[in-house]
Amino acid sequence: MYAVIDLETTGTRTSWHDRVAEIAVVHLDEYGQVIGEWCSLVNPERDLGPQHVHGITAAEARRAPRFNQLAGQVAALLRGRVLVAHNLFFDASFLQAEYKRIGVHVPIDPADGLCTMGLASHFLPSAGRSLRDCCRAAGLPPHRAHSALHDARAAAQLLALYLSSAGGAVASREVVYDLPVMGVLRR
Repeated sequence: MYAVIDLETTGTRTSWHDRVAEIAVVHLDEYGQVIGEWCSLVNPERDLGPQHVHGITAAEARRAPRFNQLAGQVAALLRGRVLVAHNLFFDASFLQAEYKRIGVHVPIDPADGLCTMGLASHFLPSAGRSLRDCCRAAGLPPHRAHSALHDARAAAQLLALYLSSAGGAVASREVVYDLPVMGVLRR
């Protein structure tokens, strides 16, 4: 039902030609239980930016597949699921930019998915908005920050907590994307 994503990037702005360097997807069922996960480094085909933040080395990036080699697999992982991220606007904009680079239009609108950071104002009103602060306020165990898989797992745990607290769906504009395996995305 849900695809919780997290990206590690070479910087913070697609307009500055920053790129994805790692992507993770955690699948949850309608109850917030993890039913699968996937993660890959991505060769950003440029310098890695703040390596001290994400810890990805140049050697690792050189050996990693480029986004165009992963685009179909990423689309398959998101197909038929509600897109979720902690700061969905950031992650969705980077996904859109990566697909645009390979000539594929993606109709991903952050307003259609679920943002665990945005939902924190309702479920964790006294918490800061960082993933670490939200997890701490929710009583979740610490995780290794700035690792796509660890951050996606932490955001998935937050979503599971929100689903449990709400007794089900937590947003009125949930859109399940129909994402064919070959990377052509349509709603």
